[in-house]
Amino acid sequence: MSKQHQFSRSQKKSAKHKDTAPESENSYLEVGVDFEEAGEKWRAGDAQKAVRFFSRALDKYSLGLDRFPNSFDLAYNKARLQYELSQQPRLLPHLQRNEMSLLNSAVASHRNALSISRDSPDLLFNTGQVLTSLAELISEDRYGPYPSGSDPLDLFQEALDSFQRCATLQRQQITEQSTRANALAQEPMDLDDQAMDSTAETVPEPVPSVSEASDQDTWVSIVEPVTEHALADTYLAQIGALTSLCSLLSVRGSGDPRWIDECYFRMQYDLIVSTQERFQEYRLATVRYKSALADAGFSLAKFNILEYENHLTEAQAPLKEQYSDEPHALCDMADAELTFNASVERFSYRVKDSTSDDRNKLNVIRWKHLTKALDHLSAAVKLPTTKNLPRIYLRRGDCEMLRRRLGDAPWNYDLANRSASTLLKNAEIYYRGAARLARAETAVDEEKEASIKEAVAAALAGDLRRFQERVDAEIKTVREVLDDTLDDGLLAEADIEKLSI
Repeated sequence: MSKQHQFSRSQKKSAKHKDTAPESENSYLEVGVDFEEAGEKWRAGDAQKAVRFFSRALDKYSLGLDRFPNSFDLAYNKARLQYELSQQPRLLPHLQRNEMSLLNSAVASHRNALSISRDSPDLLFNTGQVLTSLAELISEDRYGPYPSGSDPLDLFQEALDSFQRCATLQRQQITEQSTRANALAQEPMDLDDQAMDSTAETVPEPVPSVSEASDQDTWVSIVEPVTEHALADTYLAQIGALTSLCSLLSVRGSGDPRWIDECYFRMQYDLIVSTQERFQEYRLATVRYKSALADAGFSLAKFNILEYENHLTEAQAPLKEQYSDEPHALCDMADAELTFNASVERFSYRVKDSTSDDRNKLNVIRWKHLTKALDHLSAAVKLPTTKNLPRIYLRRGDCEMLRRRLGDAPWNYDLANRSASTLLKNAEIYYRGAARLARAETAVDEEKEASIKEAVAAALAGDLRRFQERVDAEIKTVREVLDDTLDDGLLAEADIEKLSI
């Protein structure tokens, strides 16, 4: 979540004043903020109307910057709003731009704001966030090859630099605030000098007329005190970037994760100190990071499968001991097990001259970890505090489809082959549950994905009727879901041929 730059204005503008064309830097800022506030009112109810107001706000910030190119407040607001819009799935269809385009614009706007001032912790935090989001999106490879100058590795490094400078400024400001507070506490106060003469006549300040007030309206940036919570936000965001960076190295199969861990080690003490009141967040973030680091080490051939298992077990130990009834912890452990399976699958393709015994050992290991993932997800859905149940049920179905895939070539795992019909039936049940839950929550995307996957599982089990109905109703969406299932390893090319699409 981006950090808001707080403002205060001395008096609310009159409607007549709003209709006049902006002339000053402050008036451009005011009109832009007014449009933003109007967009916020419509965000939940009418996405299209909200986008119109947000677009007008961006236009005002841009026009203001054309006239006042060194205005930090205008540059900050434009950059922040562009990033926030890119993170709103409900608004994206009405913006006529995809997430990649919006993030690229937001990165350029943040860099422009930094060229005006590099001393705003909020701006540095937001810059780290938007760079991380862009790097993660490029790493997913959904939009084809990335353009020159947009290597996700470079973007992650730039994000980490921004977070580091942000944390440095925050620590300095916290120290300065503490020093000032201590100095004030030690100053003696002479009550006689501070006493007020209650008999003295007070002369009130003249109240300006409406027109005078309008002319004198000003905007003032509110510099809020930096808190330990804000510093903790920065460190947690930095760990998130390091975690995503590990995942990038794992997929690329090249690079050295040691410098990433050195970066984590340098910030570890400050992280622990700043997150004492948010220990659970810290614990979850560090476990995610250490699991991703273990995966990167294995994918880059720094250690073998058994060592990878040991690293993963060690990383997850705190969650199993302290947070076995915490939904986020259970889902994080499931994610780590699914990542383990995907990495071992990639490894199996690289192993040459492997015997059937070697392949069977890998099959046993993968089956074990997929079963662990399914167990974690099954435990999560039983907890009363679990949120986003449609997505968890979808992942349960995915686990069954992944276990079924172990029966296909080149793995040919006998247990998966013998259990294929049961696994498909389980997947169908989980997907049906996900669709029902998504329908109740009006989660349209999850409902479509779950309904199509349910039809796919049924079709592979021999019932093609529902799948054909989905194809007839929305063939484009069906193809998109099938492409994703291929990428995720849930289906093989032979399965797609069986579906005849």
